[in-house]
Amino acid sequence: MKSVGLISLGCAKNRVDAERILGSFAAVGYQVVQDPAHAEVVVVNTCGFIREAVEESIEEILDAARLKKEGSCRVLVVAGCLPQRYRELARELPEVDFFFTPGELENIPAALAGEPPADSAVRTTRVLTQLPHSTYLKIADGCSNRCSYCTIPLIRGPFRSVPADELVAEARQLVARGAVELNLVAQDVTGYGRDGDETAALDSLLGRLEAIDGLHWIRLLYAYPRPLPPGVAARLAGAGKVVPYLDVPIQHAHPRILAAMHRRVSADAAEGMLLGLQDRYPDLVLRTTAIVGFPGETEAEFQALVNLVQRVRFHHLGAFAYSPEEGTAAEALPGRVPDKVVRERLNHLMEVQAEISHLRNQAFVGRELEVLVDGLDEAGNVVGRTYGQAPEVDGHTLLDNCPEAVAVGAFLRCRVREAWEYDLLAEVLPT
Repeated sequence: MKSVGLISLGCAKNRVDAERILGSFAAVGYQVVQDPAHAEVVVVNTCGFIREAVEESIEEILDAARLKKEGSCRVLVVAGCLPQRYRELARELPEVDFFFTPGELENIPAALAGEPPADSAVRTTRVLTQLPHSTYLKIADGCSNRCSYCTIPLIRGPFRSVPADELVAEARQLVARGAVELNLVAQDVTGYGRDGDETAALDSLLGRLEAIDGLHWIRLLYAYPRPLPPGVAARLAGAGKVVPYLDVPIQHAHPRILAAMHRRVSADAAEGMLLGLQDRYPDLVLRTTAIVGFPGETEAEFQALVNLVQRVRFHHLGAFAYSPEEGTAAEALPGRVPDKVVRERLNHLMEVQAEISHLRNQAFVGRELEVLVDGLDEAGNVVGRTYGQAPEVDGHTLLDNCPEAVAVGAFLRCRVREAWEYDLLAEVLPT
């Protein structure tokens, strides 16, 4: 039996692609091995979103190429965003045997065997690369917003919703394999169905997912800061399986910067939407991302971003330094902000956010909440997450007096005892 190993980089959306690649190999009889050094076929699923991701991908490819000399590797495959963005890779990386773009991922085994592509309408079963209790459901690919700094439309093309029937079938498979939490991801999750003029498509999909027995939590990640589709906002009340949590990347808050970014929503409109949701749903937890150091950003314009963050008081925030990316409209903009200034602004924003996050977390002290058990931390403590903590990007909840036999994927009723900037401490309540 042939074996395949995977090296995957990038975000949660890339991980779903990687798991589908492994599924396509498993479907034709390959053995999936955890350590690529022991695999005959090594696939590097790359990320090409920003320069740092490109550099990391190249380093991983070169490391994987050494396995052809030192390991069991006979065939080296590079897949994903990098081959799509840089077509010259085949010339520059002769160590690689095959390159595949994002639209070709599920046909890799057939191509390696010299066979015609499989039926693209058949979605392969994913081979999960992490514990199955919490996983991602990718509901769309590509993006049509065309922000001036972003490479996604260049790499992935326009926004395309996955048919709801396919998503429900995939969700049922994931739940049957142990998933109790599904995190819905896309470049623009609230744009689901808009490419087919179905404004209520997301609400309909959420309703169908909520009907799946065994599924406990549904979480929305990467929502463009526009008014939510009909019916979706009411689900954030937490009465059903959709948890009161929303990830809304604002990117910036100054009108000139937002216009230069080609963002299609004003800061006032985004702020009004977010504050309105908080007023209607007091338990709602908000996450956002912001870009610091966009070309020409002045101190006053940066302060406008800080001011909005302080007014909205997001529970979680991720901030990134602007990266000029080849082929984007922003690449040619004048007024590059010095690296030292960008670092100072980035640090300041995160210091502001740390204080806000601490205050937000303190509001949970004394509350009784469900906690989803994720496993053990490096110190051997049992850790989990409340509804307000998304996997991988937010903090976690340390569980005190936890039963020794508790299983990963279990939900425990807990009372929060302490709160820090990003994490919580909770005691497990008797059943």
